Amino acid sequence: MQIKKGIVLNKVCGETFLVPMGEENIDFSKLIGLNESSLLLWKRMEQGAFEADDLVKVLLDEYEIDETTARNDVEEFLNQFRSEELLMES
Repeated sequence: MQIKKGIVLNKVCGETFLVPMGEENIDFSKLIGLNESSLLLWKRMEQGAFEADDLVKVLLDEYEIDETTARNDVEEFLNQFRSEELLMES
């Protein structure tokens, strides 16, 4: 998987958002606010191609949670990205 091109990380009033840029991403209903853990996942996603397991590892390395919780959180996060069409899946 990869994130769709044209999605930019932006801070507004201390909050972090993903902002779609460019004509193909002009739908501002796709603004996504990021909390601390989703920002960690986003930073890994920005590095290039990834799999869900890569993101699970990010959460396991950062937080004291079990693998099932991390996997459920990652799937929920990725499903939000899928529903907003912000992922390119191979």
